[in-house]
Amino acid sequence: MKTAVKKCIIFGMFFLYPALFACNEEWKDEQYEKTVSFVKSGYTEVYLKYREAGGLAPYKIPLVVSGSTGNDENVEVTVGLDPDTMPDLNYGRFRDRDDLYFKQLDPQYYELSSTTVSIPAGQDVGLLNIDFKLQGLDLVDKYILPLQITQTSAYIPSPRKHYKKTMMRIIPFNDYSGNYQPTGGNITFEGAESSQTITFEDGRETRVVDEKTVFFYAGFIDEQARDRATYKIYMRFNEDSTLTLNAEHSSEISFEPVTGTGNKYSVQTEIDPTTPYLERRYTAISLDYRFTDISNPQYPMRYRITGTMTMERKRNTLIPEEDQQFIFE
Repeated sequence: MKTAVKKCIIFGMFFLYPALFACNEEWKDEQYEKTVSFVKSGYTEVYLKYREAGGLAPYKIPLVVSGSTGNDENVEVTVGLDPDTMPDLNYGRFRDRDDLYFKQLDPQYYELSSTTVSIPAGQDVGLLNIDFKLQGLDLVDKYILPLQITQTSAYIPSPRKHYKKTMMRIIPFNDYSGNYQPTGGNITFEGAESSQTITFEDGRETRVVDEKTVFFYAGFIDEQARDRATYKIYMRFNEDSTLTLNAEHSSEISFEPVTGTGNKYSVQTEIDPTTPYLERRYTAISLDYRFTDISNPQYPMRYRITGTMTMERKRNTLIPEEDQQFIFE
């Protein structure tokens, strides 16, 4: 009986072996349909270093051929704008606050050397080169460059949701832009007969104007305010460590820099003791200015803002491309 069982097993393996061998060979073939997609798909934040010569910022957008085997064809990928996704993105994030909606970046602020990307056989990634021209871009609003894969010479654009699209949120930065946190300061309510002072506890985001200038919103005004543009304060970092402050709507909000010990800055750089390739740069600003909040025209409020704030910027010195060294969290 045992001999008969053994013969059956051997007989079965004799016929099964070629099938197993054939299955192993199949793994050499493509198991899934190859597709082409953006490496960074969907909504993504793109930080661009503002440069003095017109704010030029070159950037490379990678596209990838995906599959279980390598790319064995020369692939031409055509990229175009995708304005149709913007309304859904805006409504999903901001609902009826259309004043906060992302705006599509105007063509005057970027230039594509070509809308076609070549991915040679034997390689899986190709790069779309784009030059951003950021001079004059008003960052009171937020901007997106929406792109999509419109055509491929081989394979197909990824059918997975958003993989063939990239919604690039354009965020210019310079050495002084970013989030400042208070290290000490006051807001004084200046009335006709008396004044009241409270501690200034809110952080402040500054955004790029040019290589040496940023802007922020005065006092309590933040980026959620509908009338935020009225309270836009420019802050220029001078070579002598002083700050020059002025307001775009100076007469409307009665903006007044206060001369004296305030409106200056300092910069300190140090190497992280535990990770020597990590550089930490601290920018401290000392402010002193007055403005009038006219949100309620019937009851304008006069404020004086004094105090210091500090921003930390981290840089990975091991990365060769300067624009990619900065760490944004």
